[in-house]
Amino acid sequence: MSVHEFEEPQGVNLAERIRRLANGRTTIDVAQFQFIGLDEIRQRYGERWNEKRERVQFVARQFIVKRIAPEDVLIPGADGFLVVFGSRTGVLADTTAHRISQELNTFFVGAPDIGEDIRFEAQHKSMSVDDFADAFGDLIAESHHPAAAARPSNEIPMGFTPVWDAKRGALTTFFVTPLDPHTGHPLDWDHTHHRHTEMDELKLKASEEAIRKLFATGKRALVGVALHVSSLNNQQSLARLFAAMAQFDRQLVSHRVIRITGVEPGFPRIYLEDITRTLKARIPNIAIGLNWMEPDVGSVLKLQPAAIGFSLAPGALAPHAPRAELYSRIHAAADLAKRHSIPAGVEGDITPDQAQRFAMDGVRHMASLRLWPVRPTLPGAEIWPISRLSQAVTTAA
Repeated sequence: MSVHEFEEPQGVNLAERIRRLANGRTTIDVAQFQFIGLDEIRQRYGERWNEKRERVQFVARQFIVKRIAPEDVLIPGADGFLVVFGSRTGVLADTTAHRISQELNTFFVGAPDIGEDIRFEAQHKSMSVDDFADAFGDLIAESHHPAAAARPSNEIPMGFTPVWDAKRGALTTFFVTPLDPHTGHPLDWDHTHHRHTEMDELKLKASEEAIRKLFATGKRALVGVALHVSSLNNQQSLARLFAAMAQFDRQLVSHRVIRITGVEPGFPRIYLEDITRTLKARIPNIAIGLNWMEPDVGSVLKLQPAAIGFSLAPGALAPHAPRAELYSRIHAAADLAKRHSIPAGVEGDITPDQAQRFAMDGVRHMASLRLWPVRPTLPGAEIWPISRLSQAVTTAA
C-alpha cells in the first residue's frame, strides 16, 4: 500500500502532510490512544455503546487536541485516536503520550456522562513512513468520512453560544460556534495556521448573515466572533478577515464583538497591541481572551479592550484540578479589571455553584454549555436572572 493513496477531499493529502512532518528523519513518532477492554465495554453497553462512544470520543478529542502542538496530527478512529507527532520524538514523545493518557483518565473520573469504567491507554511507536502507511492506512481511510474538518467548508453548520451577563441578569451576547455536522457538538478546528484562518473567515461571514436576519425580525443581541491570534498576526490571513469584515452592515457594527482568542501566557504585548489597535479601527468592541495562568493581566488591560476573558480547558474545574489557584487568579484579575472599568469573563465547563462563585468574585460574563447550551439559530437577548443559579444549586444539593 502506497502512502500516496491516502488522500482527503479537496486535494488535501493527509499522508503527504505526515511525510512532511518527518522532515528528513527516517522515522516518525506515533501515539495510539485506545479504549481499554473495548470488547467488554461493547458488551456492557450493548445498543447504547454507539451513543456512549460518540460522547466519549468528543470529550476525549477536545481534551487531547488542547495538549498537542499545532504541527501534530490527530486522527480519530473507531477504537480511539492516533496522534502523529511533528514536534516531539523518542523519549519526549513517549512521555507526552503517557502523560496525556494519564491526565485524560484522571479527568474522566469526574467528567459527567462518561463513567468511571471508560479508560484509554497510550502506546508510543517510532516507525518509518512506509510502515506507518501499512499499519494505519485503514484508520486514515476511516477518518475521511466522519471528520468534519475534511468536509467542504460550506457544509459546516454554525450555532451560537450564549454569554451570560451577571450584572444584567440576561443572555446578551451569542458567539458564532462551528458545529460537527454529525453530532451537533461544538467543533474543534485543526490547530494549524491556515485552518484557523479558514474557520475565522467562515465565522465572520456566518455572523453577518445571522445578525441581519435577527435585526430584520426586530429582535436585538450582541453577536460575537472569536478570531485566533495566529490569523490576526499574519498579514495575508488578516487581509482575508478584513475582506470579510468589509461586507458588514455598518449600522449594526456596534452590536458586534470580536474576541482575540488563543493568546498564550507571555504573548508579546507589542503584537497584541498592534492587533487590538487595527481591529478597533473597524469594530469598536474588541475583547481579549487569555489563559487563566496569564502572569501579566495588567499589561493587557492597558490596551483598553472592551472586555477580557479566560478560557478554561476541560478538567480545569474538576475535583483533582488546582481549583484554589484558578479561583484566586481569576478573582484577582477580575478585581484588577474592575479598577480599569473593564468587565472580566470566564468560559468553560462551569457548574451552577461555580458560576455563583465566579459572580461573587466579580466575574461579569460567563459561558458554559452545561448551563447555557449552544443555540441552533441566533436568538434575541433574553432575561436570565441570577436567582436561577441559586435554584439550580439548591436542587443539586
